Amino acid sequence: MKSAASLLSIALLLASSAQAAQHMQKKHARRQGASPTFAPAPTTTAAVPPPTSTALSTKTTIKRGLSFNDASLTKDFTSSQVSFAYDWDSTFQGDLPAGVTFFPMLFSAAPEHSTQWEANANAAIAKGSTHLLFINEPDLSSQGNTSPQDAANQWMQFMQPFAGKATLVSPAITNGAPPAMGTGWMDDFLAACDKLGCQVDAIAAHIYDSATNVPYYQSYITALGTRYKRPVLITEFGATGSVEQQQQFLQTMVPFLDGLDSVSHYAWFMTAAGNLVNADASLSPLGNTYVSS
Repeated sequence: MKSAASLLSIALLLASSAQAAQHMQKKHARRQGASPTFAPAPTTTAAVPPPTSTALSTKTTIKRGLSFNDASLTKDFTSSQVSFAYDWDSTFQGDLPAGVTFFPMLFSAAPEHSTQWEANANAAIAKGSTHLLFINEPDLSSQGNTSPQDAANQWMQFMQPFAGKATLVSPAITNGAPPAMGTGWMDDFLAACDKLGCQVDAIAAHIYDSATNVPYYQSYITALGTRYKRPVLITEFGATGSVEQQQQFLQTMVPFLDGLDSVSHYAWFMTAAGNLVNADASLSPLGNTYVSS
């Protein structure tokens, strides 16, 4: 899963949960793992006026998705529960559940990721992929570690050729504090892109905090849609706390995300044993909460 971050404040916050500690220590098999990054968040007051969201009484669009390393662990999910899956790479081994769409990602412009990107992205689109993802956590040194200007230049090389063929999704920022991280990084990226003529169809973001701090999540995610006026994909979100606290969190957040028009897709971190699934790939109590909330 994700390796330890360099910021002491992150480590201290994650230490409050055994699952979060595991999240810090383990690495993704397909990448050098990211670290959940926290901006200072209010515990009782929201950074923006409290958002409103009305969940649909009948869900006509499944926004919920899966992040995974091992595709075999997705086998007990169905397309009536999740619509997409991704693995921080442009290919995967094995099979996804029928009807679940793979979203390929160019994790970074490093040769090990970019050399086969064009061929892999074209192959994925030919098989039905509708979205292309770009640079995982560029604002984090242990992850994509890319400046806004370099990311814009790389976008023109690797993503722009696919304009009109798929929805092109921005780099996935952390919820780290601006100006160097989070929305500060995204603002600079989009400004650089405007000068180059990038077509950025949607915004990707990650958010981690405490399971008891729901107002922060709701305010932060709502503000992304207002700020960027594009569809938002929350391609990673997680919450520290006990399993019971995480279940309560999801029972609130899943209907909220389903009802928030600016959010097109979201994926809990992650589809792994001890998290959304058990060791035999059956859905865990948390996984059942995720798909039924």
